[in-house]
Amino acid sequence: MCKRLVTSLCALALASSAGAYAQGQTPDGLPLAYHLSGQATYTKIKASGESFSPSLFQFRADVEVTNGMLDGIGLQGMFGVPMSNDEKNDMTLDIKQQSAAYITLSNPDYEPGDLRVVILLGYAATELETHLPSLGDKQQDTFSGFSYGFSLQDRVVEGKNYYWALDCARYFKDDNLSIDGCGLGVSYAF
Repeated sequence: MCKRLVTSLCALALASSAGAYAQGQTPDGLPLAYHLSGQATYTKIKASGESFSPSLFQFRADVEVTNGMLDGIGLQGMFGVPMSNDEKNDMTLDIKQQSAAYITLSNPDYEPGDLRVVILLGYAATELETHLPSLGDKQQDTFSGFSYGFSLQDRVVEGKNYYWALDCARYFKDDNLSIDGCGLGVSYAF
């Protein structure tokens, strides 16, 4: 249920921002900036005293207000797909899918040549699959809840709209399990 909600919210945000961009205008005349990024993400999953590190490829899209009272506030959707699994003590762990929706907070006084720092606050859902051959079947569980992190972005080449992006986030945490990740990739600004 939660995974469908996050996926639906991300799709709705992306569709509405893409529609507004295609029309060349924004609702209420808000000046908006759009970013798309792709990044390879290293994850660290700690469960029952073991640590696993499957990797993902994450697609991110966001829209941000660039002027006025809401300057620096935006929305971001993220969707991750597996690149590799991890195995320890005959147990294989794989992230089957990951999605998130964030409110983004960045410095309103950001200039194009500056390092852009963004705080991420939102909700994430991660679907894990575990397989222990001695027990037979694979088990799938989805872990979702409050998620937070940060993003650092710096222009690759002066005058171009490409940015290096380093995103780190805590996707889930409870007494028995934590899911964290850091991704490095490229972002394009519209």
